Amino acid sequence: MMSELMSSGEIAQLAQVERPVVTTWRRRYPDFPAPVPGAGGQLLFPADAVRTWLLDRKLGNADPETLRAERALHTLTAYAGEHGGRRLVLSLGAALCLREMSGQVLPADPMKAARRFDPEDEFLLSDLQAAPALADLPEMVEQLIEGAYEVGRAYRFLLNSAARLGWPELGAGALTPHLVTLIRLAADVPGRLRARSRITVADPYAGSGDLLAALLTDQEPEALIFNAAQPDPALARLIRRRLLLAGVPEFYIEVVPDELNDEFADVDVVVTRLPYQPTEQREPAEDLSKISDIADRLGPGCTAIVVGPAASLVDALRDTDAINKRTNLLTSGLVEAVVRLPGGVFPARPGHSAALWTLTRDPAPATQGRLLLTDLSGIALDQRLVETAAEDILLWRAEGHRRDGHDPRTGLVVPLDALDLRRGAALRPPGPASVTLRSRQAADRPALIGEVERRLTDAEEETFRYAEEHGGLNTRAVQRDGPRPRELSLGALRTARRVRPLPGHRLSPEHVRPRGHHRVIGPVEVVARSSKRWMDRLTLAAAYPHAALTEPGDLVVTTVPQFGVFLDEVGFSVVEFPARGLRLSPGDALTPRVLKGLLDTARNTARSPGAVHGPRLRDVTIPDLSRDEAARLDDVLRRLDERERLLRRQADLLAELRELAVTGFADGTLTTLYGTNF
Repeated sequence: MMSELMSSGEIAQLAQVERPVVTTWRRRYPDFPAPVPGAGGQLLFPADAVRTWLLDRKLGNADPETLRAERALHTLTAYAGEHGGRRLVLSLGAALCLREMSGQVLPADPMKAARRFDPEDEFLLSDLQAAPALADLPEMVEQLIEGAYEVGRAYRFLLNSAARLGWPELGAGALTPHLVTLIRLAADVPGRLRARSRITVADPYAGSGDLLAALLTDQEPEALIFNAAQPDPALARLIRRRLLLAGVPEFYIEVVPDELNDEFADVDVVVTRLPYQPTEQREPAEDLSKISDIADRLGPGCTAIVVGPAASLVDALRDTDAINKRTNLLTSGLVEAVVRLPGGVFPARPGHSAALWTLTRDPAPATQGRLLLTDLSGIALDQRLVETAAEDILLWRAEGHRRDGHDPRTGLVVPLDALDLRRGAALRPPGPASVTLRSRQAADRPALIGEVERRLTDAEEETFRYAEEHGGLNTRAVQRDGPRPRELSLGALRTARRVRPLPGHRLSPEHVRPRGHHRVIGPVEVVARSSKRWMDRLTLAAAYPHAALTEPGDLVVTTVPQFGVFLDEVGFSVVEFPARGLRLSPGDALTPRVLKGLLDTARNTARSPGAVHGPRLRDVTIPDLSRDEAARLDDVLRRLDERERLLRRQADLLAELRELAVTGFADGTLTTLYGTNF
């Protein structure tokens, strides 16, 4: 492989430090890789040697996985500049696919193996034939795998880096992650698999296959059959590779150049986005015809989720043909939900306004004549919003209209005859547009506020009872005589076996979810002192069989991005690298609460302004309190924690009450009686 060189600025970017730090390293460490003169006298450094040096020295702010990934990207960038981003991504992706198919390191000339494993040129043959510098491919493949730990993640990293490598067109149709999550949840693949062992997912406008791949998040790859259409042969091979390297069996993948192959498998779920057209070329009637064609493919109980231009799907129409087609679709009983999306859901086209339709063949009878209309146009999508919107869609699909049923929290159920369809009027919920996550409809909001007020009263009474039982807070603090306790480092505590370190684990992002059985605690959670990320126990057992869980009372500490300590009082959590755990030995003088308090106030935990690296955990020092002093401090901290818990509960309820009140007044559905006392 050609020797890649890096400037001092690129080294600083790789190590996530300021540019002068690299100069300090060169001056302070004799073993820093020697420079070679570049164009114009600029000093350049061998990239492999720099990466190895950073990993060995453990300097900078980048974790080892990031160093490997960024180093691989630096090498790829140099190749892309010489051979073109599209050519590199396609050929290197094909080489990764061959590496997975063959199960061994690629030979210097991989074409013989490629012809043997892909004689029909469905996955890689043409792209390898067009590959630049074939002799370099095996080493590039191994470097990518080393940075990502396995072939599938390496291929995802490669595709996600396509824009940086000079092929931005690959992601031109990509949607924001939150919108992809909404599509995935509305498709409800796990729910369908509970009734059937295997289902077919289709995308008639597959692009790079990103929407199809997104549906693999919730289940085993062998449970899905994929049917896609992509006229570009190179992109068709890319889609097949994407699914194959995600674990989908080769015989469960069908990608055709024109229309979906109806003979391959009956479609259960369709997820797609309509092809982008500039405003001056866009014809709403054509977009609606495409949706009609999709609807025709749906069998009983099958669902389609379609993202398309707002101008065609929800805005006012003027063209008679388009008006008639949209009216026919909406009155056919197939369209169950219409969602006007916020701007920016196409990151590459921020000015492109979009909407989402869900269609289901033979929906619940109680949905007939009604439509779930949701307007999210003025709201930024986040995880809670998309989960709530998806829940509304799924419950509407299952139950339809019920007086005693679920009232949507992100939209309104509107009778079709209340919409001026024949005149092409815009599809908007009647009345003020609002999204209320904590209330259902206007009639429910006063009841919800009353419930919060009741809980707040209970919390206040609990605080009063605690005060009556324990009296006012009095720590009986007095001046201490005698010498200060000696300082003791965490390294010394470990040597004395008073504390045992627990490793942090490198977790794949797709394994971490908003719900699960084991809480995930990483640097973000340590600094924020709370966690909203979880991992399923089956995923943990299958993907991380050697992962150690925390026990109640373990501490989780991090030095990146800053020093922080988290006391895991519940236990059974997964520690995510670069955070790590600390477990006190049974019977030690220190208690978990005391150790956390001492670490929180330790003096040598902050990075100095000109320091090369941050504090090392083993060097952090704390006072070595006697058993009696540690017990006294633990008692003080326990009483403070109890009172803080009581006050925090009241603060959380007041925040909830404030949100409900402000939302109700803002959308005109709530008021208060004069003379009411809060």
